[in-house]
Amino acid sequence: MSFVPRKVFPDYRLPLSNFKGHHQKALTKFGHLAPQVDLVLEVRDSRAPISTTNVLFDRVLARKEKLILYSKQDLSILKPKLLAKWHANEKFLFVDTRSKKDAKRILKAIEDHYTNMVPPPPLGLRTMIIGMPNVGKSTLVNTLRSVGYIASLGDRVSTKKSKVAKTGGQPGVTRNTSEIIRLSKDPDILVYDTPGVFLPTVKDGETMLALGLVGCVHTSFIDPVIQADYLLYLLNLQDPTGAKYNEYIDHPTNSIHELLYNIAKKRKVLHKDDTYDELGMANYWVNLWRQGKNQRYKGLFDKAAIEEADATEVKRLLKLEQTRVKETTVHNKITNSLGEDGTGFSKNRKRTAKDREYDLRNQLFKL
Repeated sequence: MSFVPRKVFPDYRLPLSNFKGHHQKALTKFGHLAPQVDLVLEVRDSRAPISTTNVLFDRVLARKEKLILYSKQDLSILKPKLLAKWHANEKFLFVDTRSKKDAKRILKAIEDHYTNMVPPPPLGLRTMIIGMPNVGKSTLVNTLRSVGYIASLGDRVSTKKSKVAKTGGQPGVTRNTSEIIRLSKDPDILVYDTPGVFLPTVKDGETMLALGLVGCVHTSFIDPVIQADYLLYLLNLQDPTGAKYNEYIDHPTNSIHELLYNIAKKRKVLHKDDTYDELGMANYWVNLWRQGKNQRYKGLFDKAAIEEADATEVKRLLKLEQTRVKETTVHNKITNSLGEDGTGFSKNRKRTAKDREYDLRNQLFKL
């Protein structure tokens, strides 16, 4: 009998929110700094391109020019032609944030934007890098700065430029919107490295599991066996032959327990009574895919991307997200702080000293 992969994943009633206080603070600061920003670089993980899209960014940075960067190209099997269909009228790049070659492509896009600005910004072009937690923003800042400085100053700069943005394998390494960082001197390009910002809530458990697989939530947030089971479910949808895990088992399976047992057996960590550390094996296997230990561990963790949803379907999904998020308390707080259109302040709210401070900063920048 031929193998049939599961078409539906069980609902495990997972928590749907990982929104923290510094996420709310960051969103408010994005809105306050918006008048200074000439170009927004939004980073999304290409392994989960829909799940790592935060619709709140368009709310707080309304009408800002945007370049979408799909990161971790080296870990993904997402098709560039599919992205081109999704973004027929938007600017995007498919990149590896550690690649200097890709960093040069991004800098070229920023420089082109600078060239087309009339008049050119007198104090340099300001960019803001935004995205969900742990999608590669700070890594990108470090690579861009290294490449930009070398191009600007030539042989006077060492290629061993120290990092200016903290990076890490878990979400939440960057907590505050940093002081501005110079990427290049000619032309003068500066960037804000910002903390990753989660959605107030995600729409369902599968979205949270997809975010767990790419590292947007801490490894302790979701039960490791459930996380591993969802990975198995997605891999079987992508390739029902079992080829994506055949180094451990010689046939496809829908049983995560069977797979984890065989991983433990392969690694020679079975106990004498034929038992094993199930949580440890689940974490081990998921981390191989989350971190992309080698070229074997490349995949997709969004069902819409696996099914190659067309542009109309993607727009529909994002529209539903915008409608859903609009009903959250977080969205209401943003409206109260930044106004209905994201460009001003609510008429029902008294202005604060912090509001006046940002007004002064923005006026000085525009002089």
